[in-house]
Amino acid sequence: MKKNVYMIIVAIFLSLGLAACSSDSQTTTKGEAVTSESSEPLTDSEFKKMLSNPDQYKGSKVVFYGTVFVDPEKDDNGTYLQVFDKNDNNLIIAIEDPNLEVEVDDIVKVKGAVKGVFEGENAFGATIEAPAISAVSVEVTDYATAFAPAIQSIEVNEKQEQSGYVITLEKVEIAEKETRAYISITNDSQDQINFYSFNSKLIIGSDQYEENDGYHYPDIPSEILPGVTVKGIVAFPAIDKDVENLKFHFEGYSENYDIEIEPFNFTVKNN
Repeated sequence: MKKNVYMIIVAIFLSLGLAACSSDSQTTTKGEAVTSESSEPLTDSEFKKMLSNPDQYKGSKVVFYGTVFVDPEKDDNGTYLQVFDKNDNNLIIAIEDPNLEVEVDDIVKVKGAVKGVFEGENAFGATIEAPAISAVSVEVTDYATAFAPAIQSIEVNEKQEQSGYVITLEKVEIAEKETRAYISITNDSQDQINFYSFNSKLIIGSDQYEENDGYHYPDIPSEILPGVTVKGIVAFPAIDKDVENLKFHFEGYSENYDIEIEPFNFTVKNN
């Protein structure tokens, strides 16, 4: 008979105790726990080692980001999550908060302690083996903060307007994985205007970059009615953080075909 993953998770955390306050003394004997009473969470390299041997790190504090990939389960004692970390490793999370507001595909920041290894079987009969984490906090965050933090941020706040079509480049962020343009668009005209992010370009010297797949960020509405302001992020591939100038090209259209909107071009200096 297939075991219900949720029931197994609950049983494991009840048997171990939900609270993440316990800590073991450090030992150097092979195969024994290597946790300590340090208040510092595991480093990235230690966290990677923990993933392959959670029992050896029982009690160790952890801070990491993950993406919720199945519907959270709740009972009177708490909330139970399955998440993928940035390297797609599966972790099982429990927190003493039955009112935690979190959904599938949410990106969360988890603070807690390692409880050991979880072993069970999912609804399809596949074996699951993953670190079990007792969390003291779970906070919903965003992709940029969790997985693509900015290494360079440039405040721009430059506004351009044509026939009531107003676009503002608010700021630019250069991250290790991508380059982000934060824009707002206001329709001060009497007609619907349109914006299609896939027409956007980033030019660095003689190189031209197209928009990245935008599934990490909410879509910017393509149809914008009169009096409406929308905001969003257009993401491009990663670039050298020391580049001197970044040129952004955005295109807009009006439903009034007597009005021709020229491309909006912004040049940003990276000092």
